[in-house]
Amino acid sequence: MLKLISTPWIRQLFFFLLGPALCFLLYDLEPLEGMNQDGMRCLAACLWMMVWWMTEVLPIPVTSLIAIPVFGFLGIMQPEKVFALMGHPAMMLIFGATIIVGLWKESNLIERYAYWCFNLPFIKGDPVRMIFVFVFGAGMLSAISPNIPLTVLFASVAVTIAKSCQYDKNNNMIRSFFTVSAIAPALGGVGTPLGGAPNILVIAMIATLLGHDVTFMEWSALGMPLVFIILFTLFLVTMFLFPTKKGGEFNLEGGFIKDKLESLGPVSLHEHIAIWIMIIALVLWSSGNKIFMSLGMPEIAKMMNGPVIAAFLGIATFIIPFKKDKNTNKFVFSMNWQQAVRNIEWGVIVLQIGGIAFGQVLLQGGVDIWIVGIIKSVIGDISPVAIWFLLIVITGFFSQLILAFAVISLMLPITAAIAKLYGLDPLLVCLSVGFVSNLTTMFPFSSVPVAIVLSGSEGYANPRDFIKSGFCNTVVVTLIVFAFCYFLGPTILYSL
Repeated sequence: MLKLISTPWIRQLFFFLLGPALCFLLYDLEPLEGMNQDGMRCLAACLWMMVWWMTEVLPIPVTSLIAIPVFGFLGIMQPEKVFALMGHPAMMLIFGATIIVGLWKESNLIERYAYWCFNLPFIKGDPVRMIFVFVFGAGMLSAISPNIPLTVLFASVAVTIAKSCQYDKNNNMIRSFFTVSAIAPALGGVGTPLGGAPNILVIAMIATLLGHDVTFMEWSALGMPLVFIILFTLFLVTMFLFPTKKGGEFNLEGGFIKDKLESLGPVSLHEHIAIWIMIIALVLWSSGNKIFMSLGMPEIAKMMNGPVIAAFLGIATFIIPFKKDKNTNKFVFSMNWQQAVRNIEWGVIVLQIGGIAFGQVLLQGGVDIWIVGIIKSVIGDISPVAIWFLLIVITGFFSQLILAFAVISLMLPITAAIAKLYGLDPLLVCLSVGFVSNLTTMFPFSSVPVAIVLSGSEGYANPRDFIKSGFCNTVVVTLIVFAFCYFLGPTILYSL
C-alpha cells in the first residue's frame, strides 16, 4: 500500500484531487471563528491554489492560469478583474526589463562578461581567488539579469575546469565551483528589482497590500549593500565548508578561458548598445525623476518610474540599428520580435497575475487577518522585533521547500497584516521578507538553478553539497537580512 502511494503518478493524482476537494469541503462549511462566509469562500479557493502550487501537480504557470476561472466560478473575483492585471505596472516592468536583459544575451555580452571574469590577472592561477571570482562574478551580475543563464554559463565553466584539469569529484575547489554556480545568482538577485521575477511579484504585492509603489531606488538602496555583504559571507561559508588550499595553481588545457574570450573577438557595436541601454536604464531608474525636475520638465519627471522606463527602453531596442544586412541592405536592429518572444518571460507574467490575484483574494476575504489572529493566539505576547525576525526565518526556510512564487503569495499578505498589528513598519518588514523569499538554494525541486547544475554537471555536483551549503547560507543570510533591515533599513529607506 505504501509503495502504491509513493508511486509518482498516484501521488500526483492524489494532490490533483486534494486541491478541489479541500476547496469544496470548506466552501459551504459554517464560517470559522473570526471569519465570515465570504472569507470562507476566499480561504477555500486560496487553499486549492496553494495545494497545487506547493505540490506542482501542474506547471506553476498553468495553476496560476487556472486560478482565473476558479475564482470566477466560486464568485470571489470576476475574470475580467483578473484579466485587468495584465496592465498592472509589474507586468510592464517584466516586459521591458526582460527585453533589456535579453539584449545582453542576444549580443553575447553575458558570455563575454563571464570569461572576462575568469581571465582577470587577479586570479593568477590561485583556486581561492577563482572561487572569489565565481561568487562575485555570478552574484553581482545576477542583480540585473536572470539567474538561469548565469547559472548555465558558470556551471559549464566549472565542468570545463574539472575535466580539463582532471580533478577528482571530491576536490573541494570543484565542489565550491558547482555550489556557487547556483547559490551566488540566487543570493545576488536580491540587489535590484531586475534580479529575479520573484522581486517583481514582491513589489506588485506590496502595491496591492500597502498601496505603496516600491521604486527601483528604494529596493536597490537596501538590496545592493545587502548583496555585497551576503556574497562575501557566501565566500566565507564556502571556504569553511570546502577548504581549498591557497596558492595552489591550476591550469586549463590550451588556455581554455583565454581562448574562449579571444574567440568572441573585439566588443561589437551590438554589445556596446546592450551596455548603454542598461546604463541608461539604471540611471533613469535611480535618478530619472530628479534629473528631469532639475531640467524643468516636471511632466516627464512624473513618468520616470520603473515600469515606464523599462517599457520605453525595451521598445527602444527594436529601433536602434547596429548593422546592415548584406543580402537585403536593410538595417538590422538590436532586437527583433522573434528574439523578444524568446526572452520575454511569458510564464512568469502568468505567475505574477496568479500571485497578485491570490493576494487580492486573501485581502478581500479577510483571510490574512484571520490567519494573523490565529498566529497571535498561539504565540501570545511577544516583542514586535521577535515577530519580525520570526517572519524572516520562516520565509527563508519555507522557500527551501516551495517555489518562491508560492512563498511570496502566502507570506506577504500575512506579513503585512502582522506588521500593522504589532506596530512595525509594514513596508520595511515586507521588503525584508521579500529579500529572503528567493533563497532557494538547497533542493532541485524548489530551485531551478540547483536543478540545472545537478543535471548539467556530468556527475561532478553532489546534492549533499547543496543541502549543506544551502542550509548554512540560509541561516546566515536570514540573520544578515534581519540585522541589516532592522538597524540600517529605516535610515537608508527614508533618507532617499
